Parts: sequence; C-alpha cells; structure tokens
Amino acid sequence: MLSNMQDLRFSSSESLARQLAEDLATRLQRCIERRGRACLAVSGGSTPVRFFQQLAQQTIDWQKVLITLVDERWLDESDPQSNAALVREHLLQRHARQAYFLPLKNKAPTPEQGFMACENTLHEQIDQLDYAVLGMGSDGHTASWFPHSQALMSCLDDNTGAWCCPVTDRNVSPARMTLSWSLLATCQQLFLLFDGDDKNRVFSLACDTAEAGNTAAMPVRKILFQTQVPLSVYRRDGLTGVSDAPHTA
Repeated sequence: MLSNMQDLRFSSSESLARQLAEDLATRLQRCIERRGRACLAVSGGSTPVRFFQQLAQQTIDWQKVLITLVDERWLDESDPQSNAALVREHLLQRHARQAYFLPLKNKAPTPEQGFMACENTLHEQIDQLDYAVLGMGSDGHTASWFPHSQALMSCLDDNTGAWCCPVTDRNVSPARMTLSWSLLATCQQLFLLFDGDDKNRVFSLACDTAEAGNTAAMPVRKILFQTQVPLSVYRRDGLTGVSDAPHTA
C-alpha cells in the first residue's frame, strides 16, 4: 500500500456505496461544525449513482454544504451525458435537496471561452474545497485528466494558480471542463471510488511504484503518489475475506 493511501475493499456494490456515504457524511458534518460550511466535489459516471443515492439519505446540515463537480462535459443539462443532470437526479434529492449546487458548465459555447467565467465563479463561491470523490477510467484517467492529453500539463501543474482547465483534445468528445490538481490539492481528504475486476486491474497497474512518475500514461497516478492530501480508496473487488466492517471517518 502506498504510504499516503487507505485501501478499503468491499464485497458488494451496495456495501461500498453505503459505507462511503456514511463516512463522507460524518466528515462533512464535522467540517460544518468546525467552520460553518463544507464543500464537496463529486464525479459523474455510472459507478457513483448508488453512492449518490445513499449520500442523499444522510442526515446532516445540507443547507450548509456546497456541491460542485470534479469535471463536466460541455453540454446542456438536458443532455443525458451531463454530469450536472446526474447529480440533480440522484444526489440532490431527499435530505441533500437542501445543498447548494455549483455546476461547471456555463453559457459560453466552448470550455475555452467559458474558462475565465468558470474560474471566477469557483473562486467566488468556494472558500475551501474540503473533499473530492474521484473515479477512475479503464485507461487510467481520473477527473478529465486523460492519458497524453494536451491539457494534462496544465491540469497537473503544481504551480499553476488555475482551479479549472478546459480539455479539448480532438479525441475527447464532447469537450470538457475539469478541476485542476491545484484545487484538489487543497482538500482535507480525497476519495477514489471504483467497482469491478477491470478497474482493479487498472488500479494495480497504476500503483506500480516503478512507474510512479509516468502520469502521462496513467494520470490517476498523480493522486496515488502525491503526499499532500490523504487518499482513501473505496473499491469492490469480490476477493474472499474482504471486510465490509464500518470504518472510522
């Protein structure tokens, strides 16, 4: 196990989603009690849906929570591929309906044209990003940090001040806006959520310490091998003996 990483494995998708929701809700409430509010960034895709539904049922001071996205396709929310639409349908329900939602997509026709407005809005609305739940693709990407992307240097630059970055590679369709490492590095805790055998194989490859510096091939390594922010991995792998016991948040 990498020194800055907690690896939590579950035997079912249901127990995985429920435990992450409970652990994150505990952290969010503690954050609210400590500083009066909490800010959470979440990812799209099919894997987080169960987690969103479980998190929406948690009883915390949701009116003091700001939720934004880790990344977004540059599409209207009427499009079924919109991450904002996914969040509204599955997370901003029940108790979590009281949370404030900050989308990344704005009215600009392209993410390049919408970049400054998105950047300014993030700075205006977010005083501190407390937690982020990221996913991982079968190619080793996370957020919209894609292997060998032209935007990757800007997304992962430790010294850039930008909190978001447009991703417009020709093989990325539709184009996207993603949070940068500069913003994610300010979190109290990062969570990596994935499910299934294929993703576990990708994760094993990404964790190869001999390839730690090769983030261009598998950008998820940026969060796996960094030492700035504690990382908790929540995954289903179906292995015999996997523990589904409650974890301390």
